[in-house]
Amino acid sequence: MANLKLTKILLCNSGPLLKKIFIFSLSNERCMKWTLRLLLLLSINCGLLRSQDTVKVGSNVPEQSAEKNYNSGLAEIGKNNFQGAIELFSKCIIEKPDFESAFFNRAVAYTRLKQYPQALSDINKAISMNAKNADAFFNKNLIFFGMQLGDSQAVALDQCLSLRRDHPEALYYKGVLCFGKGDFERAIEYYSTAIGAKPDYAYAYNDRASAKKAKKDYAGAIADYEKALSIDKSMVFVYNNLGTTYRLNKNSGKAIEAYSLAIEKDPSYLIALNNRGATFFESGDYKMAETDFENLLKKDPQSSFAYNNLATLALKQKEYKKAKEMFSKSIQLDPANGPAYYNRGIASQMLHDEDGSCADWKKASELGVEGAKTLMNASCTN
Repeated sequence: MANLKLTKILLCNSGPLLKKIFIFSLSNERCMKWTLRLLLLLSINCGLLRSQDTVKVGSNVPEQSAEKNYNSGLAEIGKNNFQGAIELFSKCIIEKPDFESAFFNRAVAYTRLKQYPQALSDINKAISMNAKNADAFFNKNLIFFGMQLGDSQAVALDQCLSLRRDHPEALYYKGVLCFGKGDFERAIEYYSTAIGAKPDYAYAYNDRASAKKAKKDYAGAIADYEKALSIDKSMVFVYNNLGTTYRLNKNSGKAIEAYSLAIEKDPSYLIALNNRGATFFESGDYKMAETDFENLLKKDPQSSFAYNNLATLALKQKEYKKAKEMFSKSIQLDPANGPAYYNRGIASQMLHDEDGSCADWKKASELGVEGAKTLMNASCTN
């Protein structure tokens, strides 16, 4: 999956201090779990939740009314009017209390609104009426996913797969659980089985690529990302992931090309803009890096990443005063930005502000930045 959370790319500072400076990328390994969650939530919104079909309206008056309300509820789900769907399904449940599909689909609507306790109650009711409905257990997994209950999610998936071993989405989510635990080998196995059950499963190719990338199988990851894009070229985040893989494989030209395609397809996809700037930085093209980071800041004036990376550029080019000012802006927007404290400490040291540098390195150390304590011990008296 697309890797969106903050990650540190370590670059050697050419100045006299034996230190590291940090430039932020929104695409590398520390961000996998966060990205995974974001894209899975998007996939839920794109229709992985299983709803059931319309029913034929009967002749019995209460039942006829219930089935009309049910079909209307499905139509409201199709319009993303989930509250309206809930109201209609509730009416038809009053009219027909044993209406399994109404409970099932009201659970879908509750899940889309993140009203998980209500969704869980309804899906359990549907399962009590039909314990052989594999899709009900799959949707129960999605509810537990939203509630961040991984162990319960695994149980629901196993129940789904016991009823239907080739359920592609359930196999995919088994891979997701393994991926989240760092068991990339098993994740790859589940994603591969999901692809076997559903050969055009673009999300499974994307996620299998991410698992391969985590194992440093960059060639395999690139092949899977490209396969995902051959199935669905609208998946902009896959271009970003492809770019990151090329970066890790030391091919900055191909990385820039992939990020550029993501930006071309969706100019609002600022992750790729940031990552392309980081790639330009790494390849020594500071002018193009500055252009990308400045454009990022124009599009998102509250981006601590943009300030951080512009400050890092200034630090790299020995513009210490500018670097310090911009790191301060980044910290103001994100007070937990440990690398920004670390780097501001470098800028302060180069400006002979030893008290400032020591205070920043102390804060960076408290925030878990590797190397900050070493600098404190070497440069600070207290």
